[in-house]
Amino acid sequence: MSDGFTIGAAMAEPTIFDCPNCKETIDSTAETCRFCGATVDHEAARKAAEVMARINRACSDASYMKSTAFTLPVFFGLRFVPFISLLGTIGFIGLLIGIPIWVLVWRHRYVRIVSPDTDFIKARRTVMLIGIFVPILLVVFVIVPFLLGVVIALNR
Repeated sequence: MSDGFTIGAAMAEPTIFDCPNCKETIDSTAETCRFCGATVDHEAARKAAEVMARINRACSDASYMKSTAFTLPVFFGLRFVPFISLLGTIGFIGLLIGIPIWVLVWRHRYVRIVSPDTDFIKARRTVMLIGIFVPILLVVFVIVPFLLGVVIALNR
């Protein structure tokens, strides 16, 4: 009888889930919950562990996206530093293009998840805000200056 955590997570097999009875995190291979003693339905536990793993990946990806989005001001500032301005420009424009693509990929992967998990709700909100804010910056700092340059060049 197993009441602890297995090495299934190390083998890319999700094994932890919330006990439906007491909501404590337990291993899906356990016969009973180590907190409340409820019997574990292994098929339901396996499905719940897979859902929990997806939610954890979604939250983790959203956290990485948020951290990456916070580097935008750094790259913007580097654009004005001699000798590394090219690095700042490439990083800034690259992130302005890459982050909206990342938002679309995240939404495609995790849009079907329905969960009351507060961390997942925060992750969804974070991705939504990044998905709104960064494209606006893309338009203001890349597309508008490009179009203005084209208009000025055509008027000469």
